[in-house]
Amino acid sequence: MGKDGFDKYGYSADGFNKEGIHKATGTKFNKEGFGKDGFDKLGYDKDGLSKYGYDANGFDKNGTHIATGTLFNSAGLNKEGNYGATGTTFNKEGIHKATGTTFNEEGFDKDGFDKLGYYQDGFNKNGYDKNGFDKNGTHIATGTLVNSAGLNKEGNYGATGTTFNEEGFDKDGFDKLGYDQDGLTKYGYDKNSFDKNGIHIVTHTLFNTAGFNKDGFNKDGFNKDNFDKLGKNKQ
Repeated sequence: MGKDGFDKYGYSADGFNKEGIHKATGTKFNKEGFGKDGFDKLGYDKDGLSKYGYDANGFDKNGTHIATGTLFNSAGLNKEGNYGATGTTFNKEGIHKATGTTFNEEGFDKDGFDKLGYYQDGFNKNGYDKNGFDKNGTHIATGTLVNSAGLNKEGNYGATGTTFNEEGFDKDGFDKLGYDQDGLTKYGYDKNSFDKNGIHIVTHTLFNTAGFNKDGFNKDGFNKDNFDKLGKNKQ
């Protein structure tokens, strides 16, 4: 490094040449986004302060605001973004500084409850979650670890320890393959793609693309093995 502070290639220890161009980026800013004087494109240093010693919100390193000369700006907020009167991001009236409503960006009010009355941990002021269970898993209506449908706090049936009951159906009435007690999916079709009225999902008729109906018979009354409903073979 020469006496002028630049190496034989013309760069300082910080990687800038005399014109202020950084050797690694080819711009006036290094990889971290700071120029040779230590400020970024917006004029702030690594501490977030301008050359005059104020951050983007007008506070100096001690928290004093440039306009008010106090620890709060004209809106009553301190350097951390909290209201002086409450010490939070909500003012005395319970209005949030960013949303302008009684709820913050996450949907909770000054007391930590959402619009439905549930706290950030999922429980209401009475200590029950939206499904009626307390933190110990006791249900408000039954006083046991399962609700009236037999489901516990985790949504599993107490009798099976799974999301399926003893008959093999979940809380919405569907089995592991997605069929209800009538053999229909949530879209109303059975495993052969017929609805409850026998209409096929593809052909929109009583017969599938192979010519068989919901019960497996063609228009002549015979199945794929050429037997009719009475078991007689097609002659």
